[in-house]
Amino acid sequence: MTTIGSLFEFLARLNTDERRRFDAAARAIKATKGQTVIGQGPGSTDVYFVEDGAFRVLIYSKSGKQVSIRTLRRGDCFGELAAIDQRERSANVVAVTDGRLLQVSGAVFKSILEGSSRAAIWLAIHLGGQVRVLTERIFELSALNVPSRLHCELLRLGLQAGVHDNESRIRPAPTHSELANRIGTHREGVTREMRALVRRGILQQSKRDLVLRDVAELSRLVQNAIGDHSRLAPPRSSGGAAPPPLAPTSSGMP
Repeated sequence: MTTIGSLFEFLARLNTDERRRFDAAARAIKATKGQTVIGQGPGSTDVYFVEDGAFRVLIYSKSGKQVSIRTLRRGDCFGELAAIDQRERSANVVAVTDGRLLQVSGAVFKSILEGSSRAAIWLAIHLGGQVRVLTERIFELSALNVPSRLHCELLRLGLQAGVHDNESRIRPAPTHSELANRIGTHREGVTREMRALVRRGILQQSKRDLVLRDVAELSRLVQNAIGDHSRLAPPRSSGGAAPPPLAPTSSGMP
């Protein structure tokens, strides 16, 4: 699944009648920073498409531990699993920034999929991308050391944000604790490796932004750790040499 454009790819597969039904069932809503858009457990089956802003997919254990799955940005969708299987939400989605969403009735979304093979194929590709990245993450957690796992996660975030002239600006910047949570380690290990990347000129940090200054070099580090180049996908890049990156991030949809 591509990050920018999943909404537009979905709409492009609808015929005139299906698009009319979608538009009639959709409404634009605003989200404020810190707002929980959907909560884990029973609730609605509405589907959401991100028009602007950043939204974090989170799961909480009974003890209160927070597990960060991914960050959703413009074009991404969430909530589709509950719309399809009518089961409970599998995760929470919280606004990291102020943003705008397109909210669609889950019943209408499912009905369109049932009547449109083109829309159903879009969803199959979308879910297939999630399975691929979940497989990727399992491999990383099982086979790679902490620095390499961090390199993979940073590269995924950079590709999602977009690559221009071998640089990527990730905003809002994830905290070291969040990165540690995602790759299964402690904050101190992330901080140590982030400092090493800064010294090498690969990374630049600030409170609001995380800048990957040399995506090609970070991609090389990931390739050296993984070894299997077939798991990599072409980057979205404009200007400069195109680095060979990891597959776009997409996992843990509620």
